[in-house]
Amino acid sequence: MRQTTCTQCGETYPAKRAELGYHTCLDCGDAAASAERAAWCIAPAAHKGHMTIVTDKNHLRHINKYSAG
Repeated sequence: MRQTTCTQCGETYPAKRAELGYHTCLDCGDAAASAERAAWCIAPAAHKGHMTIVTDKNHLRHINKYSAG
């Protein structure tokens, strides 16, 4: 089985993962995904409305109709 080298830690990981477009091993990819998700926020889209995931802080500023910004 072919192996590919992780760009983050230098460990080898299966070539099938690289064929899917990943450049990191599973551990480094999981750490990066966890860090990305930690920056997300769930906010109400409208009064008594549904909730939405906000991944960009600039979008969060515009959700509240009563905010000055």
